[in-house]
This record gives sequence, C-alpha cells and structure tokens, in this order.
Amino acid sequence: MSLVARLFLLLFLATFTSSIFPSPLIAFDEPMQSIKTGNITGVYYAAGSAVAKMHNRKLKEYKLRLIAEASEGSIANIDDVANGLASFGIAQANALYFAKNGEHYWQDTPQDKLRSVLGLYTEAFTIVAAVDAGINSLADLKGKTVNIGELGSTDGIQAKGILNFIGLDLEKDLTITEKPTYEASELLQQGDIDAYFYTVGHPNLSVKEASHGDRKIMIVAPGQELIDFLTSNREDLVERVIPIDYYTEIANKEPVRTIGVKAILFCNTDADEEVVYHMVKEVFENLDLFKQQHPAFANLTPEKLTTELIVPLHPGAKRYFKEAGLLR
Repeated sequence: MSLVARLFLLLFLATFTSSIFPSPLIAFDEPMQSIKTGNITGVYYAAGSAVAKMHNRKLKEYKLRLIAEASEGSIANIDDVANGLASFGIAQANALYFAKNGEHYWQDTPQDKLRSVLGLYTEAFTIVAAVDAGINSLADLKGKTVNIGELGSTDGIQAKGILNFIGLDLEKDLTITEKPTYEASELLQQGDIDAYFYTVGHPNLSVKEASHGDRKIMIVAPGQELIDFLTSNREDLVERVIPIDYYTEIANKEPVRTIGVKAILFCNTDADEEVVYHMVKEVFENLDLFKQQHPAFANLTPEKLTTELIVPLHPGAKRYFKEAGLLR
C-alpha cells in the first residue's frame, strides 16, 4: 500500500472513531457495564459504541454508563457473557446458533443462559480476492492460498463448510492460512495470500484498506445455488447483497449477492431487566440518530431489530417490545 493511502486510512479511522467512540481510558464516576464488540476497524465496535451512546444520553437519569470494549469477536464475547465476565456482547447469529445447540466450539456444552437484546445489521459472507489471481468464483479458489480466519473462529467454521460444500479438499486443493481477519488485507497486498474469507458488516474499513493497495481486488460472489441451499436449511442464515458504492477502487461494477448473518446484541439471564429495558428503549426512540452512527445501520427498521434473534429474548427487551406494539 502506498504511503499516501495508508495515511489517508489512518486519518479516516482516527476521525471516525473519535467522533462516536468513548475512550476506554477515561475514568468515570458512574457505575459502568461493558459491551464486548470486536476489533476497532469492524462494525461490531461501531454498533456497541452507538448503543452505548444512545443509552448514555440519559446518564443522569439511569446512573449507569455503558462502554464499548474491543474484543476478539463472537466466540470470545459469548464465552465472556456466559461466564459473567462481561454484561453484554455482540455476536454473529451463527455463533449464537452453535452456542445454543452445543455445536462446534461449544460441542456438547449448550449455552442455555444466553438471551437476545436487539438484532442489529446483517453481516455478509465476503470473499475478497486479488484480481491477478484469476478468482471469479468459489471454484477458482482451487490451487490458491486463502485465509479463512483464526482457528476455531466463526469465519473459519463457515469458510470450511462452504469449501467442503463446493467439493474442495482443504488439504489437497488449496493452501489454507488461519490468520486474524484484520490482518488479511495487508497479507493480500503483500502477496502472501490470494484471497480471504470475512463475514462482516458493510461498508468495512478493512475491505476499504485492501482496495487501496497496488493489487486490484474484487469481491467474489458465492453463487445462487449455495445461497439458496444454505438459507433454506439454516435458521441463522439469510440472503444479503453487498453494496459497492463505498468501495470505489474495487473491480466489481454491480452489488454482490451473498449469504448474510445477523449481528445480535445479547446478554445472559442475570442481566438487570431495567438496564436491558432502557438500552432497547433508547435505541428505538432514537432510531434515526442511531442509524446515522455508521453506514451499515442505514437500512435498520424496528422489524429488523426484533426478528431472527436465535436465542430467547431477555425479559427487559420483551417488555419494551410489547409496550411498543412490536410483540404480542
């Protein structure tokens, strides 16, 4: 990546984050509860910060400050909330699905105390590839070096399932790397990988960064057959379209149809009903302001905030939804 492009992205990130994200280094007089999110370039961090911002507008009334806390993502957030190490977290619907059913990382140990608070934006299964690698479909990944995310991550679990579905042998047909997804854009531009899998909200700063390097990139569509199969067989997966207006440097000329998975704000059964009620109330009553906090929130509606939540509703959220006429 050129020095100018890197400086531009750093300046953009600093300006964007400082405008809406509370600093974790400031000491406050009020009691605090944390919302575990993801890395600071991702939409989880923006979402947690936006929820905290809505709530903290009535700090004097609620006498509780919410803060967004960076984390390693869905799996770590579920474990921290389930074990009482954090009050709230944001996770992909598929991770909550696995946790609820005792699958994959939670094999034979279902997490039955998780409760949903709000459905947020929908993340998209995204395959970013270097144009010079000649990857125009999932089948073209054969013989290439592909990063699928850290070992045990939801990105990795989903990528392996999809690669197996299309008939690619992970050991024989391609070279797999398991680096953190936040490193993937740099790895691609350095020529260490040809493509990477990333389930993420759009627009995304990491994908934007990848598009500003010397290697031209594109977002690869997984194909309608795969989309139809997965969305018809899994309650946690939906169809999604990745808009490309934000990514002015990529090779794609049309939006990309793919698989989506909702990001969900959740807690455990011990979360205080009043706190959850106030969180939900402030997001709904300031929804227009909330949607302005990040472009990924632009299409949120009350229906999207209250549906496809995978784990049972927390009583505080259920109470507000009933009062607002959103739930019978």
